[in-house]
Amino acid sequence: MFMPRVRSDRPLPVPSGCAKLGLISQFVEIPDDLVFTVEYSVRPAQTAVYQLLNISREIPTITPHDKSWVTQLDAVLKAFA
Repeated sequence: MFMPRVRSDRPLPVPSGCAKLGLISQFVEIPDDLVFTVEYSVRPAQTAVYQLLNISREIPTITPHDKSWVTQLDAVLKAFA
């Protein structure tokens, strides 16, 4: 999961052209999400099911923790504590 990669290394939850195949788990591509969170384990399943069954519910938004200055400052403080 933590090896260097490019976006094309992993498939989308519903690969293009598929009408009956949905992929789940932490090994699908979800842009701007962190692979090791619990939400990342659930989000591909939601995405695949909603897309394949034409369900118009909103998938929970991705929290941009990596862009938060509070989170970044906390990480620096913990690194040197």
